[in-house]
Amino acid sequence: MGHFVLPNTGGDVPPVTRIVPLGLPLLLVIAISFSVLRKLFQKTIPSPKFSLPVIGDALAYGKDPISFVRDATAKVGPVFRINMLLNSIIFLRGNDMNKMYLETREDVWSFGDGMGLFLNKVVIPGYFTHLKRMVSSLNRGINRTAALEHYRSIAAEEAEKSLSDWASKSDIEIFEEASKFAHKVIVRCLMGQDFYEKNIDELYDLLHRMEADIGHPFNFLFPDWVPHPPAKRLGKARDRVAEIFHERLNEREQDPEKWRNSLDYVSYTLNDASTAHLKEYYPAHHTLLMFAAHTSTVASIAWTVVQLLRSPAHMERLRGALSDCPNIHKSPELLAVIKETGRRYSGVNMLRLARQPVQVPGTDITVPTGSVVSISPYMIHHDPATYKDPEVWDPDRWLRPSEVPEQKGSSKQVTFLQFGAGSHRCPGENMAGMVTREMVSTLVKNYRVEWGSHGPPKDFSKLDFTKIGSPWLVGDASVSVRRLE
Repeated sequence: MGHFVLPNTGGDVPPVTRIVPLGLPLLLVIAISFSVLRKLFQKTIPSPKFSLPVIGDALAYGKDPISFVRDATAKVGPVFRINMLLNSIIFLRGNDMNKMYLETREDVWSFGDGMGLFLNKVVIPGYFTHLKRMVSSLNRGINRTAALEHYRSIAAEEAEKSLSDWASKSDIEIFEEASKFAHKVIVRCLMGQDFYEKNIDELYDLLHRMEADIGHPFNFLFPDWVPHPPAKRLGKARDRVAEIFHERLNEREQDPEKWRNSLDYVSYTLNDASTAHLKEYYPAHHTLLMFAAHTSTVASIAWTVVQLLRSPAHMERLRGALSDCPNIHKSPELLAVIKETGRRYSGVNMLRLARQPVQVPGTDITVPTGSVVSISPYMIHHDPATYKDPEVWDPDRWLRPSEVPEQKGSSKQVTFLQFGAGSHRCPGENMAGMVTREMVSTLVKNYRVEWGSHGPPKDFSKLDFTKIGSPWLVGDASVSVRRLE
């Protein structure tokens, strides 16, 4: 977008400015033509072709990705292509291909470049060049023992505050309220108390607006330089997040002693020699962290509550187990409940961008440079060959080890991908799990939860995959929360 908007310097509009609007359609036509010609050379990669030519499969995938991937696998096999307007997503299915996908080097198939395809609009140019350095800093910064204990106390405090608020209302929407809770914890832990006190509501609004626009079909169909309305809104939100960071960091510079021993992640990056000079990228980094930490943490909390309400026996058994457990973070029953939610409700894809052509083992198919390559955690977790009755939410399966395939590192089967696997494991796994356990355990131990005044949702199978991460329930679920006497 920025490449095609020229500054207004006053006076008559220069001729080049009047040409730009005409040039955009021409560039788009050229790009589409190039894409079509490129795809002619990918004919060895089958496409299911369920709908209209060119973008029909993309639209069908966007409408119901789970059914699309399942039906495409049945129709054309374990490797297939979903045609986008200017690119393709190549899906790989099956355990051998999952292993190959995860074990392929970053310089061959890049996770960073895959993220950039859909998130470039919320970061500034150059951020993904420093992604490895920033992720390494994140791993070190948030997994310090002192930091994790600090984050645990924040999560416990915010859980009690949120639950007290929920109990004061007749009904609450569980996904919406879990979203507010998770956002508060994320901002306090990662950004700091100053962001929490001065910008919490605005950051929440910006996050939700960006989540809505990131999932817009135009962002999958059009390249970054097409200035469609969702892209413009994302750019405006991105710039406001940058302004907020500029304001808060300037204030910290005026009183450095106040923040010297702070355990928030922003303070860590400011004191880390590898990231202290990258302050211009902090807003982009934390925007991506909000996306990564928020959606799936909310899904983990809210779906666990929903499933416990659908299974009162599990609710009561978990309450009994937690009442006798000195450390809820080591409770086998709580760990099993949350892990089963992570299996049952996981993301539909993991994206990497091919920097080099790679032949898919056991086939005559070569994934060409420039293609987006994906596997599906959701489909892996719902494979009946791996999990008995995969559509059933059954926490007890994790308490019966003989029923769950072993997975240790990348050399074993790839059967559980809530937080990735091997060298591509999520650095925020410890923090996300801790936040979820604090909320769920406090709720179950100290509160009675029931369906709201209008009863349970009519259809629990309607999943919203438009956000980045795990799906939410379409239409949310209304529940009533009351403190136990």
